[in-house]
Amino acid sequence: MVHTKRKRRGLGMQQVAERVGCTRQWISALEAGRERLEVVLVLRTLGAPGIRLDAKRPEERGGSAG
Repeated sequence: MVHTKRKRRGLGMQQVAERVGCTRQWISALEAGRERLEVVLVLRTLGAPGIRLDAKRPEERGGSAG
C-alpha cells in the first residue's frame, strides 16, 4: 500500500524517510512487510504519501464482523 501510493505521488524512499524522520532502510523494511516496526513511524509513513488510516469498530463501519 505505501509503496504503490508513494510511487503514484512520485516520492522516493529518501523523501518519505525525511518527512517521517527515519531512515530510507526503515521505509524499505515497511514496504517489504518486515516485522517489529514502530507504530508511530508506521503512522507517519502512511501519512507522508497521503494515506489515511480510519480505525473504527465494526459496528461503526456498518459492516459485519465475520
